[in-house]
Amino acid sequence: MITLIIGHRGTGKTELIKRMNLTMQNPDVAYLDLDDEIEKRIGKTIRELFMEHGEAYFREMERQMFLEVLQKPYKDIFLVLGAGFDVSIIPNDLHVLWVKRQTDLDGRIFLNRPRLNPDMTPLQEFIKRASPREVRYQAVADEVYLMPEGIFEHHHQVLNLERRILSHQLQNIGGGVTVLASAFEKSHRLPLLKERYAGRGVEYFELRDDFLSEENILQFIAEFPQDKFIYSFRAAKDRTDWWKSEKAQHILNKATWIDWPLELGAPTDVLENIPKEKIILSAHESAHFLDLQKLESEVAYLKFAPLIENFKDLSRLHQWQQEQEDTRSFLPRSTDGRWTWYRLRQKGQQLINFWREGEGSAGDQPSLFQWMMTPAKSSNFAAVLGDPVVHSFTPVEHSDFFTQRNIPVFAIRISRDEWDQAMPVLQEMGLQYAAVTAPHKEPAAKWCQHPTLNAVNTLYYNKKQVKWQGTSTDEAGFVELIEGVGMLAPLQKEIVVWGGGGTLPMIEKVLPHASYYSARTGEPRDGSKASADFVPKVIVWAAPRVDDTYMPPTDWKPAMIFDLNYKEDSVGREYAQLCGANYESGLKMFIAQAQLQRVFWKECEEKA
Repeated sequence: MITLIIGHRGTGKTELIKRMNLTMQNPDVAYLDLDDEIEKRIGKTIRELFMEHGEAYFREMERQMFLEVLQKPYKDIFLVLGAGFDVSIIPNDLHVLWVKRQTDLDGRIFLNRPRLNPDMTPLQEFIKRASPREVRYQAVADEVYLMPEGIFEHHHQVLNLERRILSHQLQNIGGGVTVLASAFEKSHRLPLLKERYAGRGVEYFELRDDFLSEENILQFIAEFPQDKFIYSFRAAKDRTDWWKSEKAQHILNKATWIDWPLELGAPTDVLENIPKEKIILSAHESAHFLDLQKLESEVAYLKFAPLIENFKDLSRLHQWQQEQEDTRSFLPRSTDGRWTWYRLRQKGQQLINFWREGEGSAGDQPSLFQWMMTPAKSSNFAAVLGDPVVHSFTPVEHSDFFTQRNIPVFAIRISRDEWDQAMPVLQEMGLQYAAVTAPHKEPAAKWCQHPTLNAVNTLYYNKKQVKWQGTSTDEAGFVELIEGVGMLAPLQKEIVVWGGGGTLPMIEKVLPHASYYSARTGEPRDGSKASADFVPKVIVWAAPRVDDTYMPPTDWKPAMIFDLNYKEDSVGREYAQLCGANYESGLKMFIAQAQLQRVFWKECEEKA
């Protein structure tokens, strides 16, 4: 089989194919990158081809090499295509795997790739091309791999899980998944879905009548005869004659459960035609909560999936679910997927809980990768707490450490003004280990009542003492990042620190003689020794991407930028590209911080 791997620039397709070659070694399988094949043939880099001949020439070379690679004499081929590849020329019988990351549409800035439109900022260029590409990828993808953020190297658990996902070797999956209409758009997609999931421990497949035609549903039932499914009513239509039809009887008899949403009205027909033990009554609007509870005795199961805006409401409805956990499911929804962590926390603790196939049917549904990394019925959990956190490498970085303890690691977004409301809720639900990021390092220090630090990035909850303990690994991580640059006072006078936020006291401790500028005003901070004609050789970038972030003057032209941020849309990265500076992302700092966080947590465990 030929599998084509598509995805946006910078998603990590090339690194993925390298990992696959290592973890899925097979002499009959070729793991190839089309860009590499072009460079081998032409003897020039992709950047050189773009600069010398332009994009049109490169796209024609890309098309020709693609057709040649398809003729290679391998039993199986995995082929990475460039982000701008014309997916419309892909033959319909080839398997297309779309590799996605949740940060794809945030934009990425590249320091080592050809610019496609120099008239735009790097971020504008990426986003302008990404949106239409997203539509094209969606149209041709047979399978979607939502890849987690982070560096996979040396992390055994994530490497092993990735191999099993991509080689379709998962077992004991659990949970449920909604079958989408795209599974029926090409003849090979339903057999592919069957290969991945039939008989592999999925608790149920959801078949919705607003997503699937009656013919789709009957076809699925025939192809998955041994698997359980929920038939979910979702379309608003007249069903007067439908209930007694032969097709309806077949579907209803085969279904394990029947889901009726109160948004379609009272469940009169369902109660008359379906045995009580098969009925799930659901509601997706807060206005229907009381009606849902009134009908509880007439059905087997309740599912409540409203939009939730704060931790107070999350806690209240979590308690409602816990009161009757065998017959109630609570699936909070949001506009940005912020409650994914809660759904993962509930794995194995409520009957109805969905993970995501492709785009899924709700933004808070976890990816298959996140689902499989989460142990069922874990009483405690670890998390990265911040805003934003969707880009965080923390879950992957700490995966082996917490897998050994049978504890999941979640990314939990807490806005600046939610800390005091969120932390008691998280503590009650089982938060025991936390990595803390902006903007919560100072509140975290107050939360654990640290005697000397004003900001901490690491927390541990000691259950025996009923108290939080904290530390900061920022300073050691920062020293690792700058690798001794500026450790001598004379050299520090050539360094500017741009921004700072909660990390500013730590940076000032390490670099007391540097000059400090506000990223919100572009002016020197009070007490800075910088003169009007000062031009630094090194900039320490400590500012986020927000609307009021200033850039330093481009005529400074520093030789080096050390960025505390490792996010790929960092303004520090953009500034480095504009002024041609050498650039070091905050990844080295992050890894050093994380290593020391694990040391701290282990010491806390031993003393507890």
